[in-house]
Amino acid sequence: MSTDPLDPRAGLISRRRFLQRHAMGVGGVALASLLAEEQLLRGNPASVPRTPRSLDLKPRPSHFAPRARAMISLFMHGGPSHVDLFDPKPELTRRSGQDYSGEVTFSFVNRASKKLMGSPWKFRRQGQSGLEVSELLPHFSEIADEVCVLRSMHTDINGHEPSIWYMHTGKAQPGRPHLASWLTYGLGSENRNLPAYVVLTDPGGHPVDGVRNWSNGWMPPLFQGTVVRPTEPRILNLDPPPHLKGELQRQNLNLLSRLNQEHLARHPGEADLEARIASYELAAAMQTTAREALDLSGETEATRRL
Repeated sequence: MSTDPLDPRAGLISRRRFLQRHAMGVGGVALASLLAEEQLLRGNPASVPRTPRSLDLKPRPSHFAPRARAMISLFMHGGPSHVDLFDPKPELTRRSGQDYSGEVTFSFVNRASKKLMGSPWKFRRQGQSGLEVSELLPHFSEIADEVCVLRSMHTDINGHEPSIWYMHTGKAQPGRPHLASWLTYGLGSENRNLPAYVVLTDPGGHPVDGVRNWSNGWMPPLFQGTVVRPTEPRILNLDPPPHLKGELQRQNLNLLSRLNQEHLARHPGEADLEARIASYELAAAMQTTAREALDLSGETEATRRL
């Protein structure tokens, strides 16, 4: 006769065998009892009502008391290298013109070179902090103690497109949300009639990879950057067709809003649907508020000179 407590031929179930075979089940019964006592056991999942997750631009409380009112990211594609501005490399300057002794992965073999090139510009310490700044920025000394320069960031990616994706999203693969999309998603906006995430493009054109640089990735379109162009029209498709302006447009928008809300009520929990409706409502509100926000005629002369 088998003496293995897990062998069904062993006959009667001993306490050891019972606990070995049913310990998880006993724990589940105990957990259910405790949850019931605390009134945390509400029934099976089918009886629990689904609460729609809100995806909108309403301001949300942060974990810490906020000190900044906005984030302005200046991505100057094609600008001077950090090695020529804020990041002196004394050893690189000393070895300038020498061949690099290690292995290098080249993006373009026909233009490949292992020659090291140090910055031709001189660096000086500025401000009380002693921040080393290139002579290319002679007026930077006035604000040297008001800025924070990070020199600890690095990457082994040397291609333009992957490097730009890395800069904007933290990953070297396309299709991920921009940092500003995450900020908009997490914090919302105090303004209900203007986009929380705005992109000011260069008059010379878009950077490498175009609009994907400010993409919302897999997030709803509500969190994508709204492009403000340097020339008119500043925002594309902002004005409605002439035959839909005025009272007729207001009636159409009211009807559309009512239909959207009825459709949303029939599909609770559809976060993408809610975000899509909010995106269209924001676009409608921008037809008046965006034009006022972009009108600089009321600004001071000093502001217009900037």
